Formats: sequence, C-alpha cells, structure tokens
Amino acid sequence: MERIYRVKQRPKHLPLPVLVADPTQLNDIVGSVSEIARYMMEHFWPGGLTLVLPKKDTLPDIVTAGSNKVAVRIPDHAVPISLIRGLGKPIVGTSANISDKPSPVTAEEAEQQLGRQVDLIIDMGRCPGGLESTVVDVTGETPVILRQGVIPEEEIKKVCREYANIHLSP
Repeated sequence: MERIYRVKQRPKHLPLPVLVADPTQLNDIVGSVSEIARYMMEHFWPGGLTLVLPKKDTLPDIVTAGSNKVAVRIPDHAVPISLIRGLGKPIVGTSANISDKPSPVTAEEAEQQLGRQVDLIIDMGRCPGGLESTVVDVTGETPVILRQGVIPEEEIKKVCREYANIHLSP
C-alpha cells in the first residue's frame, strides 16, 4: 500500500478503493451490507459503481486512510477479475495515474505517467469510457453520491426509488 501511495503521489488522507471478484469476497473487508447496497450491487455490478460500506475491523487502516468505511467495486473486465480470483482475495484497484493528473486510457499513457516505478503494465487496449466510477456512500439511511462518474446520477436515483417502492411500500 505504501508503494501505491508513493508511486501515485497520492496524499495519505485519501483512501484506496478495493476490488472484489464477486460479492462473497465482501466478507473479507466489509462489516455489513445494507439491503439498499445489495439492491444497487444487483443493478450495477460488475461495472462502474463504487460503494462505500462499513469496513471490517481487520482491514488495515492504510487502505481506508483511518476511516471506518471502505470503497468497494466489482470491475467489469476479465483481467482484474482473473487477478482477484487467482489471488483468492480482494485487491486495491486505483487508476494508473499520478494523483491530480488525468487517468490514462491506454498502456502508453500509464507508462508516460508512472514510468519505471511500476513492475508491470498489462496492455489490454484502450479503456472504454474514460470516466471514473460513480461513488455512492451507502453507510447511512439514504445513499449519497460522493463522486459523479460513469453511472449518471439519475440512474442511481432511479434504482433508489425502485428499491423504496419495493421495500418501503405498505
């Protein structure tokens, strides 16, 4: 984790997102998952939704920057899923850029930013979209969008309304 912060020149007060291959791996890092969080997972995972959930006490503080929350996502790409499954546990999954610089969408762009500071760059062609994930905090009663990304706010709100209609109706 220290190396990730150093290479990315990322401030230590910013937590690192965690990638899982499937929801069962949440047990390794998350203390609890609300019903609204599960509903959102069903609609947007795998994909561009990062959910902020209560962290498990055993998750190192360096990952969460000392917070009691952790940002989690299932990527929609075979390579990180295969890496996670091969390791048998979640991995830290952050963009391959220097903090405050644009996220690269090609291996060449990643190499231009990170150079020889990383051991390996896997070239799988151009990243689709070029937008960051949408980050939603689901630790409270009402989901809160912390960062607008690839999933539009209106889609998030629509799923939240669907959930409310199904689960909160008399």
